[in-house]
Amino acid sequence: MSQSTSTITGLEQLLALENIRNTKARYCRYIDTKQWDTLGDVFAPDAVADFSTEGNPIPVLTGRDTIVQVFRDLVDVAVTVHHVHSAEVEFVSENEAKVISPMEDWVTFPEGNENKSFHGFGHYHETFVKIDGQWYIKHTSLKRLRLDLFE
Repeated sequence: MSQSTSTITGLEQLLALENIRNTKARYCRYIDTKQWDTLGDVFAPDAVADFSTEGNPIPVLTGRDTIVQVFRDLVDVAVTVHHVHSAEVEFVSENEAKVISPMEDWVTFPEGNENKSFHGFGHYHETFVKIDGQWYIKHTSLKRLRLDLFE
């Protein structure tokens, strides 16, 4: 945890870090358990998601509702397992944090689906913002280190 130009106190940092960690954990759980009606709760209304890495069929998405709908349309039929680990958090201000989280995901589509199943590794690069006391994902992108595709 680092503190750039922020005036956030140590205790506020710890509380914010826990809130950010829980928000990202809910993101993973909501996708993996197909809780589409609650997935939007982790995103700011004007969030942007960029998962347009090579081999990934998801384009750059703008807006919470669009992000949720594309996830629902794409992976509702798939078995997904997302893991995130030990985030690096830099507080830019008391209401904004830059977060880098190592990740691993398995996405398995049913036989005959046009999308390829995969096992991937990389890092989420994200901006979280605090709105009305709660931290939300404002921008997320995925930088993959490895992506193994399966038939």
